[in-house]
Amino acid sequence: MRIKDGFVTRKIGDRIIAIPVGSNSQSFNGMITLNETGLFIWNCLTKDTTVEEIADEIIEEYSTTKDEAINDVNSFLEELKASDLLVE
Repeated sequence: MRIKDGFVTRKIGDRIIAIPVGSNSQSFNGMITLNETGLFIWNCLTKDTTVEEIADEIIEEYSTTKDEAINDVNSFLEELKASDLLVE
């Protein structure tokens, strides 16, 4: 799975947002605010990957447990799926 093409992240002030560009700006109205972990997961999703691979990268970066990493990834993915932002 990966993030659909046509979205970019930008830092505006102290906030990090994902916004649609090109034709996506007509079909997706709004923006997504990301925290540090959300941005990390978003960046992992710029290439084809799995929940396990993302969780492993989170563990390496943040020194957390496998269960916590998988829960964080799954929670974020549910939000992305609800907004139809993933290609599976």
